Amino acid sequence: MRLNRVEQACRAFNEIFELCEGCFVDTATFVAGGDFDYLDVRLVQTKKWDLVSVLLEDVRFFSISKPTEVRGSFFDELSVTYLPRLGSPWPDGVEALVPRFDELPELFWTRFVGPVMIEAISARMTVSVSQPEGTS
Repeated sequence: MRLNRVEQACRAFNEIFELCEGCFVDTATFVAGGDFDYLDVRLVQTKKWDLVSVLLEDVRFFSISKPTEVRGSFFDELSVTYLPRLGSPWPDGVEALVPRFDELPELFWTRFVGPVMIEAISARMTVSVSQPEGTS
């Protein structure tokens, strides 16, 4: 079965996230205003890159649980799950976060788990990595 664009992106992002397990949070910024909202999470000290930036746009759901300071906290698990528009089931509990309706686009369900837990559902997602100096 051929994967669509969003499913392919989820697969690629999860490959990057595997190399980010144990990384630390540099910043987590959520902005909601008017027609534009986003969540920008910056991860440092990953297994491969100096900095990994995760940008979620058109955020439909956002939650953070922070018993500690966000900056300097680490994540044990990072994942993104594809949420199809209609016709295929979503994982248990997700519809309680974002109700499904006909015009809802395909979505990314992103979870960062550690002492701080960040969970978001968005229509657009970009992951950028920066190489260590002196490498290409």
